[in-house]
Amino acid sequence: MRFTGCHLLTLLLTLAPSCYALALPSSGKLKLKYFDLRGAAEPARLLLAFGDEEYDDMRFEITPGTFDSPSFKAAKESGELQMNLNRAPVLVTSDGITIGQSKAIERFIARRLGLMGSSPIEEALVDCVAEHCRDVKDAQMRKGFSAFTKNKSDEEKATAKQEWFETEMPVMLEKINEVVQSTGTKGFAVGSAPSLADVAIFCLLRDCMPAEQEEVAAAAKKCDALNIIADAVASNPGVSKWVKERPSTMF
Repeated sequence: MRFTGCHLLTLLLTLAPSCYALALPSSGKLKLKYFDLRGAAEPARLLLAFGDEEYDDMRFEITPGTFDSPSFKAAKESGELQMNLNRAPVLVTSDGITIGQSKAIERFIARRLGLMGSSPIEEALVDCVAEHCRDVKDAQMRKGFSAFTKNKSDEEKATAKQEWFETEMPVMLEKINEVVQSTGTKGFAVGSAPSLADVAIFCLLRDCMPAEQEEVAAAAKKCDALNIIADAVASNPGVSKWVKERPSTMF
């Protein structure tokens, strides 16, 4: 019998070991280096909290009233941040390997904790849903109504904000809601177990800026599947504890 490339790939996926979803060896503490902010490192911190993983939360302090950080500058000069092109965050393994890029860090942690699905197909679907969540965040940034937007008047920002939360965000969320109804089961975005995708949904719907929580909730009011997933992550003991006890920061 002759196998084509597609047949062979299907066979390999079918025969993939059932232990695929097991966590990677996790000996030794990780070190996560980022500013004393939630920002780009908070999804990684939430993943570590979800998995009850101890780590060193190393923060570059920011001088009050400014965005200056002498410790960040020193880290750049020392070469500590080279793997992220002299930016933060970076993750340092117990072997001294430094990983850059926030999404690469999140995937590494998720694999370490067994949160990337039970097969190669599920891993791809987990990644897919997580990227959909990133698309929503990126679209909001492009809309340009944050305090950091300097080229719009207050009236223009108010209009853009209303358009986003009342029209554009609900449409995107409802599409993702349809996706997870086909990829997961009740309470899970992919398959029947927790994953990075669930934490990404939590970050999008429940760990947004406090001033926007009501508007995000209204935008997601028709997204029952997403809300159930977000609530399940919120009820995780590690996540609940972290959200209550994490350092209070500017954003």
